[in-house]
Amino acid sequence: MSGRCREPERTCVGCRTSQPRTRLIRYVLSPQQQLLVDYRQRLPGRGVYTCCEPDCVIKAVERKQLQRGLKAAELQLDARQLLVDIGEILLRRIENLLGMARKSGQVVSGSQAVIGGLKGGEGISFVLLSDDISAGVADKVIGAAGKQQVEVFQLLTKGRIGEILGKGERSVAGLQSGQLSDAILLEVQRYKRMSREN
Repeated sequence: MSGRCREPERTCVGCRTSQPRTRLIRYVLSPQQQLLVDYRQRLPGRGVYTCCEPDCVIKAVERKQLQRGLKAAELQLDARQLLVDIGEILLRRIENLLGMARKSGQVVSGSQAVIGGLKGGEGISFVLLSDDISAGVADKVIGAAGKQQVEVFQLLTKGRIGEILGKGERSVAGLQSGQLSDAILLEVQRYKRMSREN
């Protein structure tokens, strides 16, 4: 028998499937009886969970499963606003992790440096492009990433990426393989999924 502990599972109130708790989003009530998204799963109190999928959040709100699970029948919720709130939490998490990656020297920034890193096999696991990158530069980076089968995601402005990385404007950032990169990639994928309904 394996000595590994199984991660506790919880049930999504939207789709009713059970998953490891860390794959789900937790919700709790504040003392003022307002819904809080407990993304890091650290707040005290009774919690309910949904998958990190917009459909599950929408179903949970429309079927009043969040209110039922939290025993808060009078709670008024708007599914679209809740998705926006979750998106903002995910974006802040991505920004914080990017800052940590910068401090530990795991980010390559600037289009030429990232393209060079991709071509030189420097272990870039995925690439972030700013929302306001020029089409020509984007095409070059996407082409270089595609040849190495490296995923590319687009979010944040070049001003914001530069600010997080402690530089001037940066429209391209490459994340080097490692635990931080894996954590950022997970949050970016979640953000993209959760924002597609907004």
